[in-house]
Order: sequence, then structure tokens, then C-alpha cells
Amino acid sequence: MHEAYKNITLTQFLERLTQPQSVWMIKRLSGNDTGITGGHQSGLYIPRVFMASLFPEVVTTRDYNPTKTVECYIPSHDCLKKNVQVKYYNSKFFPERGLQKAYNEFRMTRWTNTPLQQDESTGSICVLAGVKTNGVLDFLCWVSRTAQEEDLIEDWIGREIEPGCIYTSRTLTDSKPSATSKKVPLAWLSAFPSGHEIVDFVERQFPQETWGRTIDELLIKRRTVEFEVFSELERHEVLPHIKKGFTSVDDFIKYAMRIVNRRKSRSGTSLELQLERIFRYEKLQFETQAVTEQNKKPDFLFPSAQAYHNPVFPQFRLHMLASKTCCKDRWRQVINEADRIREKHLFTLQEGISSNQLKEMYHHGIVVVVPRPIMSSFPKEYRQQIMDLTGFVSLIKTKQS
Repeated sequence: MHEAYKNITLTQFLERLTQPQSVWMIKRLSGNDTGITGGHQSGLYIPRVFMASLFPEVVTTRDYNPTKTVECYIPSHDCLKKNVQVKYYNSKFFPERGLQKAYNEFRMTRWTNTPLQQDESTGSICVLAGVKTNGVLDFLCWVSRTAQEEDLIEDWIGREIEPGCIYTSRTLTDSKPSATSKKVPLAWLSAFPSGHEIVDFVERQFPQETWGRTIDELLIKRRTVEFEVFSELERHEVLPHIKKGFTSVDDFIKYAMRIVNRRKSRSGTSLELQLERIFRYEKLQFETQAVTEQNKKPDFLFPSAQAYHNPVFPQFRLHMLASKTCCKDRWRQVINEADRIREKHLFTLQEGISSNQLKEMYHHGIVVVVPRPIMSSFPKEYRQQIMDLTGFVSLIKTKQS
């Protein structure tokens, strides 16, 4: 099987996935996936719809924890992995076994000695795919090696691959709108709102003054709901256009590109807007996109550009925060964004960073900030050095008091 895919490029690999008999799923590898947290046993979580398309014999509750062994070729690294275990943990349907925790999930395990369990693959985009040729299934995987490959995959799928999300070619189209997305202003159904408007709407639905939990949890909740609202509005606008059809290929391409560009615009600004709302409520002094040396523009500069460019303003009271949904291979952009600030903070939603990369980041004066709920995705020996959002806000408040 693997000889047919040996030495192919990423572009050629993605072309194979456009065939009608192909099924694929895409995700960023978390620290739990690659094993940097110390747990190699759980493997990759797999959506039911993907498993049912490729390995339907495993999707059953007739047997306890049905399992199938397959082989997978990884052309990105010319690696053939045999004995990958495809398993349905279905103990939820076997209460007679008296287990303390009941499962109902699909996983693929036994990826040792592959790029999927290499520390430096943490944060990389992983594409799992099944391609049927003459009735024979080829099970394949591509793990991105460079930022350019990540860009190519995201351009191919037409959206940013966000940490913690899984995208598949068999996504259910009949998913029900969330309770919050049903409350959107009626005007939005005829005129798509801006990113600022959607973030403002979500902020009103989940006000910080009545939240009652940490701002780390608030940020994750708001981002989840914001994505649900955006997706529901997109479905409401786009599906009628698709059903109506197009008079030419050029019209279709232009319309598709407009939708893709809107998705990219949303993903590029969403995290920054969400952080800005939290900082303003906490009454922090800051500017966004303030200019430093050589026309560099940190996402957040504390307390202001005026203070930064004032040579007598105390340097220890200057801070900056870069916000990147995923920082793999892109964190180096932060190093030179503000020369006066030695210790630079980088907020990310990436679920894990390898020990070697964290060591290099701290060597360059970069302090990682993540939401508290994903802290467990990072190596244990670095968790005390990583800040959560609550801790970062407290730091800035102390310096500005």
C-alpha cells in the first residue's frame, strides 16, 4: 500500500483526499496526544462519524470494547506503522461490569515510534485519512513539519485549525443551533455582523460581573459560544446560496473565497478581541497594536505607547502580550516586538508545547500564558513557570497599582 504514496508532496497528498471515496479528519496534536504529559496510553480521540466511515465493524455495542488492528503509512515522514489499535471504549453500555467510570468514545492507540508521539510534533497539524482504491482501504497520516505546510493545509480546508477542534470530511450537517445562537439579533440573518459585534453579543450573554468562575474559564466559554454563533450565522447565509446554485465557475469561486476570507478574518482577530474585553473589565491600562521599534506592533502593550517611548518611564512597569491561537513555529515573531521589554508574555490556546521548545522560549525571555484548564497538556516540569490568564492579569494590576 505505502509504495503508492512514497515520496509524494503535501499537495499531492491533499489531492488524493479530494477523491469521492476519501474520508479525512484534521486536528492539532495536543500534549496528551504526543505524550509530553507522561500519558502515552490513551491515544488519539476519534469522532464517531470518522470511525463509522472507515471502520464500521468497530462501531458496535454488541461486544465489549471492540478492537481492530490496522496499519498506517505516514508519507510526511516515510513511516509505516503496523498494529495501530482502533478501539471503541463502550463500557457505558455494559453497566453489569460495575466499572467506576463508564466510557463511550473512540480512540486510536499504539503510535509509539511515529511522529504522532514525538515531543516536537506537539501543536503540529495531523491529517488522518482513508482512501479507497478499487475497494481497498489505504489508511494514511500526514503530520505537518513546517509553518508553510500548516498554511497549505489550512488553505486547503478553508479555515484555521484551532487547538482542541477536530474537522472531518463527514461533519454532520444537521447539528442543532446552540441556545445562545438562537438569541442573535434578527438583523444579523440578513446582514452578517462584524467580528466586534459578535464578540460584544457573546460578552452580553456571559457578563464578567456575574460569571462567578475564573476569567480563564470565561475566555474559553466565550470563544466556544462565539464560534457556535459564527457557524450558525454562516450556515444560515451560505446554505441557501449553495442550494440556489451558480451561473458560472467564476461566480462560485468568488463566493467561496469571500466565505474563506471571512473565516480567516474571524480566526485572526477573535482571540485578541476576547482578551481585550476581559482586560477592559479588569480596568487594565493598555493599547492594542501600538507601534514600537521598526514599526513592530505587539498585540497588547501595557500601559501605553506613550509610556513605552518615554525613556524615563520605569522599564519594570512596561509589559507586552502577544496572542496567538497556536504558537508552534510562530513564537519567534514575538522576540523583537518590543526591545525595552525583556520579559515578553505570549498567550496561546495551543494544548501543549515540548520541553525543548519551552526551554528555548524562556531562554529568549518569553513567558507562556495559557488558560488554566489546558495547563495539564504541558510538561509537568514547566507548569509552575507557565502563567494562567488570572495570574497575568494580577501581575499587570500589581505593576499598575
